[in-house]
Amino acid sequence: MAGRIDTFGLSDVGHVRERNEDQFLIADLKKSVVIHQTSLSYDDETLLMGASQAKVFMVADGVGGGSSGDRASLMAIQGVVQYLLNTMHWLFRLDNDHEGAFLDDLKAAFAFSQEKIQNFANLAPLRPHMGTTITMAYVVWPQAYIIHVGDSRAYVFRDGKAIRLTHDQTYAQALVDAGVMDEKDISTFPLRNVLSGLASEDETQLTPEVAQFKLTLNDKLLLCTDGLTQYVTEVEIARHLSTDLSAEEHCRQLIHKANNAGGKDNTTVVLAMFTDGSSPRQIAIDAELSEPHPTEAESEPRPRRTLSAEALNVVGAEADIVRR
Repeated sequence: MAGRIDTFGLSDVGHVRERNEDQFLIADLKKSVVIHQTSLSYDDETLLMGASQAKVFMVADGVGGGSSGDRASLMAIQGVVQYLLNTMHWLFRLDNDHEGAFLDDLKAAFAFSQEKIQNFANLAPLRPHMGTTITMAYVVWPQAYIIHVGDSRAYVFRDGKAIRLTHDQTYAQALVDAGVMDEKDISTFPLRNVLSGLASEDETQLTPEVAQFKLTLNDKLLLCTDGLTQYVTEVEIARHLSTDLSAEEHCRQLIHKANNAGGKDNTTVVLAMFTDGSSPRQIAIDAELSEPHPTEAESEPRPRRTLSAEALNVVGAEADIVRR
């Protein structure tokens, strides 16, 4: 049985901030071959791409003010991508025997980004404190691996409910976890936005958490910064995602809701919708995730904010979250 994925990401500065310190990424991980010269019928410098091996979705929310926050979130996402491409061991050979090492590699990708931020901060000691949240979903259908630090979030929308896959790393949430404060009091707690974990120049603040989730058809995977969740409740998010819209329309309307409710922060959302392919909104398929394809010349790169749809082969899935 085949399905499709409709993805879109959008970031907005909001009504108050002068600078957008959020970043996001939607990417395919593929094998590639760059041909410099050959007797075959290819032009020089032809880039051949294999089928998609995995999908990567990321959001990052920088902190520090001035240009420090956006620099930190930029370096974080660039650092993770650099690690995935150059260092990660199990990029194309993920299986049960290697899963533990794979999960360690995901955490190491965050540590690599943290080190880049730390090195940059050491070169500019007069800069204010700089850091960033990072939330990433690494999808090898039907498995989603979620790794995050900070209070940006990941959700799966299924059967009318928004299932949170991440745990906020804030002092307010720590008080709730310790039984000192009720969950309902977080929204009015004065220190609710103080982070207990992030990627920054202080390596002790990096405490990445990993969760696993098995996706199934008609799931919607949402990553977002707290610019959305501080103004739009999980119930409202679920109600919105239950409507029949494209990924792009969902993203635009969610950011519109956050801005209408206050818009005092930057807001970033990334949405991936895994469908059965029956909706007339879906674009024709152009690649499969799990079946190898003959290599072909790479098309023109997509712009930063795009709508895409790609095929996936579906196997049985179950809705359990495993945290490590």
